[in-house]
Amino acid sequence: MSNKLQKAQGATPKTTAKIDLSKINTSALTAGLSKLTIPRLFYQLVVFVMDGSGSMTYPGKTGLSKGEELSEALKESLKRLQSSKNKNCFDVSMYAYANESVNVIKETSVKDLDLEKDYNPRNFITHYDSTMLAETMEAVKQECSAYLRVNGDKNAQALIIVLSDGVVFDYELTLKKCNELKLNNKITISSIFFESTSWQEGFDTDDLDDYKESMKMLASDESLFTSTLNPDEIRNHMIKSISTVSKINH
Repeated sequence: MSNKLQKAQGATPKTTAKIDLSKINTSALTAGLSKLTIPRLFYQLVVFVMDGSGSMTYPGKTGLSKGEELSEALKESLKRLQSSKNKNCFDVSMYAYANESVNVIKETSVKDLDLEKDYNPRNFITHYDSTMLAETMEAVKQECSAYLRVNGDKNAQALIIVLSDGVVFDYELTLKKCNELKLNNKITISSIFFESTSWQEGFDTDDLDDYKESMKMLASDESLFTSTLNPDEIRNHMIKSISTVSKINH
């Protein structure tokens, strides 16, 4: 076809469109982008179950009380989660127990937690001359079941981290509750025996190995148990447990 014929038939010449950036409302664009959320790869509930009995006021390895050391170790673990690229995948709940059971923090996204707050379990317990754990484990069971039910169509799981620095008085019932939780393959239990530099009257240090073994039996397996005086090791165990269960590096 000749050039003359093309022109006669009204052929449209090619043009290159240009975007005038000066006319874009950058404030509106920024606001819109800020509302975008990265899809969650998984739904991981981490439940911290903390001994708030009177012995947690005893000095720990650093000179702080064991309750204060626990708070610092816990906050360091949460800080690691908040800086993770997968931080929107984690939800956290906390309980303190002694004579009573207290839900310190209800299910909350880890990114929304206030790490300036003191999470010493002793601050939340009024009656603390006993260490009763079964009631708390029943409450944790209900919370984990509800979490997995709500997120049943998603990649969801729950990790429970139990800490005690002594003898659990209602141990047999507590172990029964833990074994019930272990029947759900989406629930994992990790346990920490926070050793003491001194012991209360009536507790024999010769029984220390038995106390450790009792705490170990609460965990889903031996790799999820640790016995230590060192708050840094407690923190590292928490982080390792979360990484193991969620199968990611934070």
